[in-house]
Amino acid sequence: MIYLYTDAMHEIQELLLELAKSEDLSRVSLRKIAEMLGRKDMSPGVLQHHFAQLEKKKLLFVDRKGKTQQIGADLTDSRLYAIPIVGMASCGPANQFAEEAIEGYLHVSKTSIKAKGQLFAVRASGDSMNDASVSTPDGNVAPLENGDYAIVDTSFCSVDENIGKYVVSIINGLANIKRLMKRAYDYALVSESTDMKKYPPIIIHEDDDYLINGRVIAVIKG
Repeated sequence: MIYLYTDAMHEIQELLLELAKSEDLSRVSLRKIAEMLGRKDMSPGVLQHHFAQLEKKKLLFVDRKGKTQQIGADLTDSRLYAIPIVGMASCGPANQFAEEAIEGYLHVSKTSIKAKGQLFAVRASGDSMNDASVSTPDGNVAPLENGDYAIVDTSFCSVDENIGKYVVSIINGLANIKRLMKRAYDYALVSESTDMKKYPPIIIHEDDDYLINGRVIAVIKG
């Protein structure tokens, strides 16, 4: 069970979310809500559609019969992980700057992903890991392709415990997703692509500013 919401949404839905911060919309008629939005000619059916979309995105729950309202960001469910999406990481050369502005959340059943520590998600950019074998929530494996979400466990942050594992790491301020390998004379971030000639290993030098954010434990297909 996976839910995704991000900041991009219809203008009416943004207005409804903002209004819900100051008003209990479960106790206000749809026509009155339309007036409060400055859209007095909007039909109740259109408003109901936008409420349904907000509920589907797990952003706003309005029970008009039970006269209750809950903003999704405050929703807690012990059965689900609420995994923040914190930007993008490169699946090519290390050329995507790391950013940690939360774009939204993935809500994933705790029975589908086994985690040790805190989780975050990054969107994969590029195709250098399109031949990888990453676990999926349904128990299978899949490649990590452009637009997919890599789920990262932050409890695995040392070099030694991640040898041979897929990691999200920062090298000189640039985020990337690769397999970390210890070779005869160096440590390298290695791609797993259907076109390996395009993606030579990234060699980690002792003078590099290098940080492992965590281990990739699952992929959510984009």
